[in-house]
Amino acid sequence: MENKFIKPNKIICMEFNIKIGSKNERRIKVDHNQTTSFLWEGENVFSTPSMISEMEETCRLLLKEQFLGVDSDWDSVGTIVDVNHIAATPVGAEILLKAEVINSDGRKVSFQVSAEDSLELIGDGKHERFIINVPRFKEKFDQKVKRLSDFKNSKSARS
Repeated sequence: MENKFIKPNKIICMEFNIKIGSKNERRIKVDHNQTTSFLWEGENVFSTPSMISEMEETCRLLLKEQFLGVDSDWDSVGTIVDVNHIAATPVGAEILLKAEVINSDGRKVSFQVSAEDSLELIGDGKHERFIINVPRFKEKFDQKVKRLSDFKNSKSARS
């Protein structure tokens, strides 16, 4: 990984060398707080948002552990999710999550993702992440929070 700065938080050049075909796998156990709550009383099935969240984290960890560095100021955020949830899975089941880099264009990285329980494929699709410099991202985020607060306050003052 190469990165150069003119001044703090102003990135001018960087290269991450993300390798197409890089893979990551993780196993999780479905927890009660990862289920739907509307189908029937009690614990329900592994929810689609929870499955997608776990797929995203598998991709994030692939980048962080293999290319960005666990202790670096670089991380990634999800930008696109296109996932099919194919089969229901109960609380307590073990899920195998897989991610593979299928494209890399500068800081934009695309993945093929899947999730399967012990019996079958439960979800698959594509996911895209964008590599960020965390201090710079936080600086821009804090500026937006201030602008939103200022907007809310000016709107309240006019009421």
